Amino acid sequence: MQEPFFRSWRKANPHKMIPGQKDLLVPPTRIFDQLSFIGTTKYACFVLETTDGLILLDCLNTGAQYVPLIEEGFADLGLDIRDLKAILITHGHGDHYGRADLLRERYGAKIYMSEVDFKYARDANDPFSRFPDGPLPWAVDGYLEDGVPFCLGNTQVRIVSTPGHTPGCLSFLIPVTDEGRAHLLALWGGTGVPGNPGRQKLYLESWERFAQITEELGVDGELTNHPFVDQTVERLALLRTIVDGLPNPFVLGKEGYQYYESMFRDMCLRRMAETKM
Repeated sequence: MQEPFFRSWRKANPHKMIPGQKDLLVPPTRIFDQLSFIGTTKYACFVLETTDGLILLDCLNTGAQYVPLIEEGFADLGLDIRDLKAILITHGHGDHYGRADLLRERYGAKIYMSEVDFKYARDANDPFSRFPDGPLPWAVDGYLEDGVPFCLGNTQVRIVSTPGHTPGCLSFLIPVTDEGRAHLLALWGGTGVPGNPGRQKLYLESWERFAQITEELGVDGELTNHPFVDQTVERLALLRTIVDGLPNPFVLGKEGYQYYESMFRDMCLRRMAETKM
């Protein structure tokens, strides 16, 4: 077989399962017309604006510093946190549900996650739980279900069940516009591949299903709740200084998104191979 004319200019640089950097504050940044980032180099949440109030996607970590970080982030973005109506949680780990209960107590927002992961997060005896602060001590206001959109005002967030990282992990499909141009974003809910072979298989099956859904719907952009996964921090810095004529770095195009999404499959396959060694 004839050798190809060109070879890839990229050096192999697979994603690490554990981030190697410190947890440093990142300036709150608007990404799309109705969506903004609040977080650090390790943890991200996103504010989605609708005609009937604000939605928070994930809620950072459980440490005492994170609620003030979110409150200050809303203020820096020019958003009134008293308009926060709902907090949607991807999965039952503390670095995603954070202290959503305090935001509910202070501003009246309701909290939603999957029923499976709510029970998982409250089960101190689950062998795969990761609760440095103990099991989830508070209740949620409702459950998110696979295939049932979460609606607020003029916005529908599509809910897709993607178990593996946790038993009831969810991923979100989020409609936005960029200077009026419509895009559909995917937020893969659970990044890290578990060490248990059965859950690894489930992770891969969830990836296959999610990849099919995102391709059918024409997803062309992405977000992650762990900024070290996709160089979120560097792209946010670009957005804060971007000039006319440059495309939004969070818009990958349909083919580009599929290429990005393959990262999670490759991470899973590598972890499965390591587990068998």
